[in-house]
Parts: sequence; structure tokens; C-alpha cells
Amino acid sequence: MREVTDNIAAALPAASAVFAARGLDGTRMDDIVEATGIPRPTLYYHFSSKEEILAWLLERLLRDLSVEIGHILDRDELARDRLHAVFGAYLGLFAKHRELCTVLLTELGRITRIPALADAIWASFHEPVRKLLHAGEIDGSLRPIDDDVTASAIFGAVTMVGLHYVVTGQPIDSDAAAGRLDDLLLGGLAPPTRPRTSTKGRKR
Repeated sequence: MREVTDNIAAALPAASAVFAARGLDGTRMDDIVEATGIPRPTLYYHFSSKEEILAWLLERLLRDLSVEIGHILDRDELARDRLHAVFGAYLGLFAKHRELCTVLLTELGRITRIPALADAIWASFHEPVRKLLHAGEIDGSLRPIDDDVTASAIFGAVTMVGLHYVVTGQPIDSDAAAGRLDDLLLGGLAPPTRPRTSTKGRKR
């Protein structure tokens, strides 16, 4: 793939709607030409295939997410608070880029077989969450836990919440959804611990 110029980069996101509507298999290069207005020879000059175009779009999306989450990691806050902000940032991605996130989710099995994209997913979400889980153990805002397994579980949970909104077509309030995830993932499902009632002095 050759370096993508600014004018091509500005036009390519229009292809997201085509990929979302037709899937990778159902999308043709002619569809992308029609959606973006980029001449076919120009597309083939920069990309060898529709798969390469989709990979470029997703890599850019994940790069932007990685930058945003990087800023969150640098905040001078408890790890638990920063983790909550990460939930909101990831869900905000679904709100801003619904069509491309639809493709990311529907083609996730195939996408994760592309090394560059698998690495981008790891770097943009899994690794920052793992670091925050470890930081939370140190600052006391989170209990000790298996960082890697928990980071994967959190990724799955946040992704499925995003998928719920994408599939149902509901608008995404990323702050509210992040709050509900915070209650579930960081608070748990068990009710608050209640003090035991003493049985001393009770008649049998």
C-alpha cells in the first residue's frame, strides 16, 4: 500500500457506509468508487484490494482511539476513575463512527487474523486496560485480579454493549452507558453487604 494523500484520506470514510451495508464480501471496488468519488485507477494506485481499504479505515479509527485513551492514562487520577473514562471513550467511538464500528464487529473474526489490525486492537484497548487494572491494585482503587484475563473480559463486555446499540439503531449516550458498565464491571452484581442480624437471645 502506498502512502495515502490528504484528499484521498478525506474521501475514503464514505466507503464505511458501503462496507456496513453490504459486508466485506458483498462490497465491490466499483461500490467504493461510487461512494467516495475516487477514480478506480487512483484507488488501485494506493490499495491492492477492498480488504486493504477496510484495514486502512479501521487502523485509522483504532489509532485515534489509542491517542484518546493515551491521554486518559496520563491523567493524575485513581485508576478506577481512569478506567471509567476508558469505557466512555470506547463507547464514544461507536457513537461517532457507527457504520465503521458495524464493520469492525461483523467482520471481527476475519479482522483479527490481520496482524496489523489485531495489534492495533491490542494496543488501543486491551493493553491500556491491563495497565489500569495493575495501577488500580497499587493505588488501592481496584482489588488484585488477573490483569490479562480481566482486560479481555472488559473488552468483550464494552464491545457487546456497543454492538447492542449498533444492532438496535438506538442513539448512544456514551457517558450513561459507561456508568452502567462501571456499576456492572467494577461494582459487581452482588447486593451491598448487609450486617448479619445477631441470633443471640432469640427464643428457640
